[in-house]
Amino acid sequence: MAKYGLQRGIRGSEARHTTTAQYYRDLKRQTGELEANVQQLQTEQRQAERQLDEVRKEIKSEKLEAAKTEAKTALVAKVGSLLGSNKLKEEREGLQQRLSVLEKQNEELMQHIKQMEREHQSERTKFNEYIDMIQRYFPYVEKLLPLIDFCRNTLNFSERVIQELCKLKEVRLKGDFYSPEFNRKFRDENVVFSFEEDKSRKGHYQIYVNDIPLVQWFRQKAHKWRNSLEITTTKQKNGLNT
Repeated sequence: MAKYGLQRGIRGSEARHTTTAQYYRDLKRQTGELEANVQQLQTEQRQAERQLDEVRKEIKSEKLEAAKTEAKTALVAKVGSLLGSNKLKEEREGLQQRLSVLEKQNEELMQHIKQMEREHQSERTKFNEYIDMIQRYFPYVEKLLPLIDFCRNTLNFSERVIQELCKLKEVRLKGDFYSPEFNRKFRDENVVFSFEEDKSRKGHYQIYVNDIPLVQWFRQKAHKWRNSLEITTTKQKNGLNT
């Protein structure tokens, strides 16, 4: 056995050789104990890591809160510095002056508006009084308004002529006068127009021509015009027959 590097036991020793089976049993037992110890160590390591993470989170949270507090403190200090600075003070005074100017302008504008309202009310009062006077002392004027529109828009009379007619004066005219009823103009070289009270309806006025209502005058002119056409047609026929 010497060639394998093994030595025999001490002569006379009480020690006994361990059998192979016993050796493996001891080795297995030791291995199991080692594995149990390793598992225990791993468990303790995981617990330690969790505790370390919790500590890190707490530290981080405390640092964050400390940073927030520091930022708030800096912001408050900066705002306080700005409020006390001359630049902000000048800007505040400038805005205050501008506000005062605007308030003054607004007050002046309100006063101007009130003055205009008073003047407008006064003008309306005067106008109403004026209309009342016209209706009281010249009640026929309102009745003349339709005649005025007809003279202006249909007969194309000038303002001077209409003014004279409104004074209930006679106006002598010549020219072509349009009839809506016959949709044509009738010419006359010497005709007298006037606004006169309707003989059949008191308080109402009509346009008169040569002392007859305008409608009747147009119909007379239309009748003469038709007669002239018939005479002309008859002469033309007689001329053809000869």
